[in-house]
Amino acid sequence: MKKFFTLLTLFLALLAPASAAEESAFSGRSKSIFLSIEEMPQKVYIGQVFPVKFKAIVANDKIDGLGNTFSGSSAAEVLNPQNPWERSVNNTYFNTFYFKINSKTAVMPRLSVSVIQQQEAVESEMITLNLPAQLVQLKQDPLFSNVIAKTLTVNKYKTTTFDAKNVIVVLEIETTGANLKDFALSGIAKSGIDSFSDNGTSQKIYYYGIVPNYQKSFDFTYFDLASNKFNKITIPMVIESDEVSTQLGLNPKESIFEFYKSVAYAVAAFLFFVILLKRRRWYYLAISLFFLCLFFLDRNPLNNAKLKSNSSIMILPMERSTVFFTSDKILDIEKLGDREGFIKILLPDGKIGWTDRENIIKN
Repeated sequence: MKKFFTLLTLFLALLAPASAAEESAFSGRSKSIFLSIEEMPQKVYIGQVFPVKFKAIVANDKIDGLGNTFSGSSAAEVLNPQNPWERSVNNTYFNTFYFKINSKTAVMPRLSVSVIQQQEAVESEMITLNLPAQLVQLKQDPLFSNVIAKTLTVNKYKTTTFDAKNVIVVLEIETTGANLKDFALSGIAKSGIDSFSDNGTSQKIYYYGIVPNYQKSFDFTYFDLASNKFNKITIPMVIESDEVSTQLGLNPKESIFEFYKSVAYAVAAFLFFVILLKRRRWYYLAISLFFLCLFFLDRNPLNNAKLKSNSSIMILPMERSTVFFTSDKILDIEKLGDREGFIKILLPDGKIGWTDRENIIKN
């Protein structure tokens, strides 16, 4: 009996490897996707947008496509994580992803690429990215806009009065290969990006800033990748008409000129009325009524209107402008002007902004 159990154990030991090999042959499959990094910059600045080019070789002709998944990153952003792969020759695919590193202690993500067949992932391959060999932190500069770009152009700009002490500057800035969304300047009381667009090759923003009216120029710097140095942009402060300005805190009714003008109309109407009582001439009545009409028209009664509830009030007259107020009920407002389908309005609290023409209810 002892010999029988010994022989049985030996037989099972010999049979096990063959069974495992047979099971592996039927249930397993050979690897069909291979990932590699084709191009990656060796020197990168913190905050810079930079490309990394990948190559995938897929030993399978019958696939629907490739899917991307990024994971495990820290202080590193993938700006186009779902960018599609482009097929080349011999089942070779290429893709370029754009990254931005926000800290020297950042951890680059892992990229997992899945082979898609019949809308299902049948296989995946993972590759881990390392930080660039040189990661450089730019020096602190009070005029630095945080933008690192291949090119930067100020297409147009406008300076208009904001209130008695300040002006508002609006810039249209266009860049290529840049982190334009990070545009920000220190030492400005109120500023921000009012609109951002990206067509893949270039980015554009509308930036506004409120600065003292005694300031002679609007200055900022950006880091130019082509010349590898800071470039300074200087915008002359030439005050123009109030066509675009939002004037969030400027109430025209509080203007000293408007006050004295209204007083002048009222005094003139009263004086000619007194003359009318003494000289009894009809034209003095007409003159008095004329100045009285000017006084009431100066109060803009014809521009009074109502704002629909849930209406958005924006900083600038454009569709993607920043919304600074949304009404939760119908409000009494005053129309101050119009521009390309938008109406400039004065809110009950004295703030001024722009809203879509359809939000206005005429009295």
